[in-house]
Amino acid sequence: MITTYLTSIKVAFNPFQATSRVPRLFLNLLPPEAHKTIKISAIQYPRTSKAPALLELGLKDGKTMNYTWEAEASGADGKAQKTKRAGLKDIVEEVNRHARGLARKEELTG
Repeated sequence: MITTYLTSIKVAFNPFQATSRVPRLFLNLLPPEAHKTIKISAIQYPRTSKAPALLELGLKDGKTMNYTWEAEASGADGKAQKTKRAGLKDIVEEVNRHARGLARKEELTG
């Protein structure tokens, strides 16, 4: 993952919920020296919290990427509704794609 253009990361999650898996794994992908160049804010909710997991990424060009993961919600008929959630691979691909675009722009401007 290209972390050169990341400026801030805000993560909030309950480590005991399955929906917190992607934000936790994203933090694991960061290189050990990332805290020197990236402002990292991690909030850990208590075990009883029902708040959704949150991942917010800030980039050098001012763009922010926000992701939230909530527990499955029940529909009107009592069945759980399936919604497509962003996975770790999707987020890493989007960060890399945006970083490559910023690198091209930086290279062209000199």
